Amino acid sequence: MMELLSLDDFKDTKIDPNWGPFDYLLHVLHVDQQKLQKSQNAPPPPPTLCKQDHTGFKLRSKFNNSVGLKRKRNLKAVEKGDDGDQVAPKLKPKRIKKQEKSVCPIPPPDLPPLFRQLIVEEMGGRGLVLVIQKTIFFSDINPTASRFSIPFSQVKTHDFLNEAEAKELDDKNSMQVWLLDPSMRETSITLNKWVMGSSSLYVLTNTWNPVVKNNQLKKGDMVQLWSFRVNSLLCFALVKL
Repeated sequence: MMELLSLDDFKDTKIDPNWGPFDYLLHVLHVDQQKLQKSQNAPPPPPTLCKQDHTGFKLRSKFNNSVGLKRKRNLKAVEKGDDGDQVAPKLKPKRIKKQEKSVCPIPPPDLPPLFRQLIVEEMGGRGLVLVIQKTIFFSDINPTASRFSIPFSQVKTHDFLNEAEAKELDDKNSMQVWLLDPSMRETSITLNKWVMGSSSLYVLTNTWNPVVKNNQLKKGDMVQLWSFRVNSLLCFALVKL
């Protein structure tokens, strides 16, 4: 059992006025080692003095080296596995806190002010609904096809049709509607519903080619198709973004 040091253990100590805090600490360790050696009936290790500089002497003893060797052996023992192989010390993985990404809500699309003013204030339009926002493909500007496709897979909502209009298109009948083109010209155009295998789409046909030409629509243009009603009549507005 380890015994604590007392004042009697330092009765033979000669204090050097040039000692610093570290010198006193070394001397205490040396006295403690001597006491431990005496309790085990072993001769104490001889202290050695080494002059550091003009500031004074520092006490050093051989037991410092032995303690350092023991620490190295202990470290090596920790780094060895049960089978004697070297094992790297296991480090606990640092937990990386995931920063919550701030999600900016996408504002709902809106009509350009000039279109809204014309439709609402001058034409008396009501019930504006965004039907689709899409990129113009070659098939939409192909003069041979002369039609603007509105695939069901890209339609925002089908609520722009009332029950009677939806039934009319389901029966493969076409409807004449009014279209306000990107240059805000009004034109009559035909609305159809096509079923092609497992895919369905609405199409604007017949007078579509003049709309393409007058508004210089080209492949890659982004457009929106809005629906609205004037005196219950179904109308559309095509906006070029």
